[in-house]
Amino acid sequence: MPRVPFGLALLAVGLMYLLGLGAAPFFDPSEGFHAAIAETLRRSGDWITLRVDGVRYFDKPPLMYWLMSLSFAVAGPTEAAARMWPALAAIGVAAVTGRIGVVLGGPRGGVLGGLFVAANLGIFVFARHVKPDLVFILFIVLAYAGFIVAFRGGGRWGLALFYASLGLAALAKDVLGAIGPLAVVALFVWLTRERPYGAWAPWWGIAILLVIAVPWYLAVELRNPGFIWYTVVDNHLLKFTRQRNFPDEDVPLGALQFLGVTVLAFMPWILAAPWALVRSLRRPWPDAAARLWALLALWTIAVIGFFTLSPFKLPHYGLPAFPTLALLAARTWDACIEALPGAPSPRALLVPILALFGILTVAFGLAAVDRLPIPPAALENVDVGVRNLAARGQKVAGSPLAAYVPVLMKCTIIFGVATLAMALAVQRRWPAAGLGVALAGMIAFLPTAGEGMAQYMRGRSARPVVEALTRRLSPPDRVVHEGPLENTGSLVLMVGRPVHVVHGLQSNLAFGATFPEARDVFWSPSRLQHAWAEPRRCFLVSTMDPASSVVRTLEPVHLLAQAGGRWLYSNVAD
Repeated sequence: MPRVPFGLALLAVGLMYLLGLGAAPFFDPSEGFHAAIAETLRRSGDWITLRVDGVRYFDKPPLMYWLMSLSFAVAGPTEAAARMWPALAAIGVAAVTGRIGVVLGGPRGGVLGGLFVAANLGIFVFARHVKPDLVFILFIVLAYAGFIVAFRGGGRWGLALFYASLGLAALAKDVLGAIGPLAVVALFVWLTRERPYGAWAPWWGIAILLVIAVPWYLAVELRNPGFIWYTVVDNHLLKFTRQRNFPDEDVPLGALQFLGVTVLAFMPWILAAPWALVRSLRRPWPDAAARLWALLALWTIAVIGFFTLSPFKLPHYGLPAFPTLALLAARTWDACIEALPGAPSPRALLVPILALFGILTVAFGLAAVDRLPIPPAALENVDVGVRNLAARGQKVAGSPLAAYVPVLMKCTIIFGVATLAMALAVQRRWPAAGLGVALAGMIAFLPTAGEGMAQYMRGRSARPVVEALTRRLSPPDRVVHEGPLENTGSLVLMVGRPVHVVHGLQSNLAFGATFPEARDVFWSPSRLQHAWAEPRRCFLVSTMDPASSVVRTLEPVHLLAQAGGRWLYSNVAD
């Protein structure tokens, strides 16, 4: 194991991912919503049934919320305390991916695999966002690491790690997602004829998976009848056929949109993936290492292929394939540097990156001087919230161009310098130097992209409206939210009192709304009108454009604040 290079690589990844986690307010949807669930868990002490605003929540398993509640107990419900776990998970993904690379491809392949999986925009963005995806991916990578150890004759502990990690993955995001690696491993064992098949599915391995994953699911079902049907059937099987009984607002991507987002999110390393996939899947597989490269290729194709063909997919659904894509790309670069037979030429790998960096230099430069506006469709493809707004005819709120000019100029300089250095590496046919330039360019770019991401989040933040509300709020006042509550989850986190919801049943809380205690949370428009007419002060936080908002039916109406695509109204003037 190359401890010094590997340690330096992890240090660079750690600094890149951990610095500035609290620089931006919670992004709604859906960071504030997830943080509110974790804070409710911490205060209630109920580690079984998740709740938010007094409503039972069933869309995600508890592991991410358990972790956040622990960090909230130490640091309070802050942005940094919530985002710490995805960031740490991303560092763990880089470490485990690198270790797999060392085992299969040697020291350089391991270092490159760890860096590739960290130095891409897709993993970086979601590692700084309060979602369970990176924690889920960490356990998927750990599962594959365990299987690789077992397959290479490392003993039973590898299979124990495989099944334990799948059990934890089922607690991190969903049980069906954790079944995916089992299906791919089963296909791999069948293709490679690793008999006896039962050796890879021992009873004790299955028992480990079930002991870790099943108790929480059974406990929730006992307390909340119908939960397993909702989770397995409605929220997964019917979701992918778009026939849900309890749909939320999310608008899926088309197949080409999903592929485009996935490719762009893993640039520039994905440029080496086609050669690696073909090489890894080409028979014969003479030894265990060759067969394991085929396993990694199968997982990559299974994830991206399944969601491409699925009727329902969101921009981040391709992320579980990124660790194996990183390893495959690292293998390609390693072969090129070593000039192995059949490896791509240095220019075949370097020229596309040179072209990409040149295009980015021009694009960022033009954007900085307002000559290249970002088309709305681009945001719709990568931001689910923007896509949902566009589906109901609303435009996204954001910051003016002037707020982004410093970031755009930095990106122009970074890619301009990288383009010049890459041109020299191409001219000299220096694959190692060119790869170093590409890595340096991405590692310099991602923190700068994080600054732009933070500015974007400030422009979309609910904080200005919620702070305007809390300054005026007194104990007898009522607070109502229009639209799904996850669109302004920070509201629940910051006001510290029950929030009523109108027009909010197309939501992650739709199934929870069927339980008796939710009746007073979800109001009809007529009930809001009645409360609005009373002398008691009533506030309405709306995510709907005034032309289509319930506010048109209320009288009197006083607009108190507007920011981040939200409006604050009251029935009483200040």
